[in-house]
This record gives sequence, structure tokens and C-alpha cells, in this order.
Amino acid sequence: MNEFEKELKGYITGAERMSGFDSYDGGYNNAEGDMSSFDDDDIAMSAFDDTSSATGSVIETMSEPYIIQYANSATTDATAVFLGFNDYGFSSPQFGSVASITVTNLQGGSYGRLIAQSNNKPFRVQKWRFQASGTNVSSQLAQTITINYVDANGNTTTKPFNMSVLKDLYQQITDAIDCTKPINFDGNTYLTIPIKASTTLVMSAYPTVILSDKAILNGGTLTNRSRAPRLSGKNVAPVIIQTTQDVKGITKG
Repeated sequence: MNEFEKELKGYITGAERMSGFDSYDGGYNNAEGDMSSFDDDDIAMSAFDDTSSATGSVIETMSEPYIIQYANSATTDATAVFLGFNDYGFSSPQFGSVASITVTNLQGGSYGRLIAQSNNKPFRVQKWRFQASGTNVSSQLAQTITINYVDANGNTTTKPFNMSVLKDLYQQITDAIDCTKPINFDGNTYLTIPIKASTTLVMSAYPTVILSDKAILNGGTLTNRSRAPRLSGKNVAPVIIQTTQDVKGITKG
């Protein structure tokens, strides 16, 4: 392989690697959203999409998901809650979920530990997987989750999170949905999730940014970043770039 061919291959490889990343740039790089009291889940990240560093280099650490199972044993629909330590912490029965719903942390730790940690280590979830089983699989995956933000001044706001609308278009399976929805979580943020009768929903949340004061004490940084995996579309054809221009014009920007 001559030098020109090596250079061409290098540029194409770089361009193909960047093409697999999601891009978010809503033009709100210096804002915190419509309400200054709340963190906005749609904040654009101009330099990266939680898959690269501020300089554009790829982050190699893979996100470890929080996997929570909600099993509704009743013959009627019920509502489950995800996080919200200040409203649904240890003093709240079932951590806010109704009695017919059994909440299980499938990652080995307890759900109580996760909800307590969310109050001390705020984090950002970038990608989600929802998998349903039981009597009402298709209708379960058509539900709209509600994102709730509250604060000590009594301010509240909600946003819809429609699983089916955000479904990855590469998906072919019918019992699960993969989607991208950036949401920032702390003790004042929680999801309310409709769970259909006699149905189980397993929710996998992939955090890509976690804030940790302890990391500073250990000589690290406050912000710990990781890369969310590509959940769907892994078998699609590779990207082919055709150009009549000098290959030196291809950049990763």
C-alpha cells in the first residue's frame, strides 16, 4: 500500500467512526433551558455527544447501565417511579411506585442504594432500552413516560418522553425499544412510568456523565464521562464516502 492509499484509508476510517455517533446541537450551548431553576434535558453539547471528549477524541470507557425491572402483578394499570430521592426516598412506600409493582435492580445492588446515590452523584442518561414481557407488550411500549422536575421553592415542570416516537428506526424486534433521550438526574428529578396490567418492563439507562466529589479526593476529576453503546443498527452496511475533492478536505468536525 503506497503513502497515498494509507492516507486515504486513514481519513475514511476516521469519517466512518464519527458517522456512528449521534449528534445533538440545538444551539443552547450557554443556556440551562426554558426555566433557570431546572436542568434541561435538551441542553446541546457542541463539542461532543457524550461519546467524545471536549477536544473531540473518543472516550473509550463504556457506560455501565442502571437496569431496573418493574413488574405489575395487578390486572389493572399502575404507575411506577424512577428515582426522585427528595420526593420518593426511603420514607416513601415502594419508593413512589404503587403496591402492585415490584421494583428490582437487576445490576446486583439494591434499588434503594441507586436512588440514594442519585442524590449524591447527579448523572446524565443518554440512551435507553425498554423491554416488555407479559400480557400487554405492544401497548406497554406505546406508553408515554413523564419527566418531572421539582425544587425547594415549589417550582415544578414536566416533559413527555414517548418511547415509541423515539424508537431507533433500525430496530426490527417487537418486544423492546432503544432510543436516545438525554436527561439529567439528581434528587429533584424523577420519571413516572405507566405499567400495563400483568406486564413487566425492564428499563436500562446508560449514564454518560456522572458527577462525583469523591473522585476529586482520589485525585481524579469531578466529571466522569463514558460512552453509551450503539444499541441498534449494528449490522447496517458501512458508510461509503464518494468525493471528487482532495481527501485532505475530509475532517472529523
